[in-house]
Amino acid sequence: MEKYSKDFIQYSGEKVKEETKHLALYFFLHITLYIVLIFFMIFFAWYTFFVTSHKFYAVKGVSMMSTLNGQITEEQLIYETSKAQKISYDGVYVEKNGKFDVFDIVVIEKPDSDSVIKRVMAVEGDWITIAKGQTADGEECFYFYRIAKDQIKEDVTSDQARVYENGQNGYSIYNGSTLWVHKSTTDAYREISVDVGGNTISNAYEFNFYLTFLKYYGTEQDRFNYFVSQEGLVYVQVPEGKLFYMGDNRQYSTDSREVGFCDKTYVVGRTEIIVYNYNFVNRLWEVVKFYFKEMETFFAR
Repeated sequence: MEKYSKDFIQYSGEKVKEETKHLALYFFLHITLYIVLIFFMIFFAWYTFFVTSHKFYAVKGVSMMSTLNGQITEEQLIYETSKAQKISYDGVYVEKNGKFDVFDIVVIEKPDSDSVIKRVMAVEGDWITIAKGQTADGEECFYFYRIAKDQIKEDVTSDQARVYENGQNGYSIYNGSTLWVHKSTTDAYREISVDVGGNTISNAYEFNFYLTFLKYYGTEQDRFNYFVSQEGLVYVQVPEGKLFYMGDNRQYSTDSREVGFCDKTYVVGRTEIIVYNYNFVNRLWEVVKFYFKEMETFFAR
């Protein structure tokens, strides 16, 4: 009898252990399933909000290379024109709130015009100009200069005002290297001579920028507020409610240098997500990464 009791107790203990393991596994699987379901419910709710507050735009053309569409070659563009080859373009998700800051990549939608994707280079109150200079190799080029509206413009030198793609007075680009200078030709600029402290100083300005903003400087037909620096550079002020935008590939971009200042109400919003070589999988993956980034920011508060 005692032997049977011991065997029964041993059998019962092993069964309890086995059932405990099964029960633990049961709870583990159910808890994991609930966590996964909760995650997907939160993600679905967030994604629903995301698709209503954001809009996807395919980036066509070369005006934002190499920040966008940097993988596209000239040959591919020729083939695309002849429909002989399909190009994988980049795309962007833009938050549709009309908000932006200087150096943001934005989508602009003007009435009766196609949407354009450009970079905001100056906002209302800023002072800007595009003048001829030289690269470190001695090659003639043009530089973009910006004096922020909250700076004392008389104290800002040209070196301090020059905009760089990375570093001082500039911003970080998304991908590759952006040309913020471009080659100058004899007919690509016009000169303006100004008097600074009794000395006549001449500077050359990019032709399109000159025609749009500086042609009538010093005449009765001038349309903007101007400022002349100690180096003799003529700056134009961005009017209230306006902005100045350019493409990163400035040699092959139609932008504010030709079409003038843009009404800020035409800005859809700033770029939140860039999808390189976009397709359905890449778009979804970039949105998921953005979701986790948003969650990390939320819980870090």
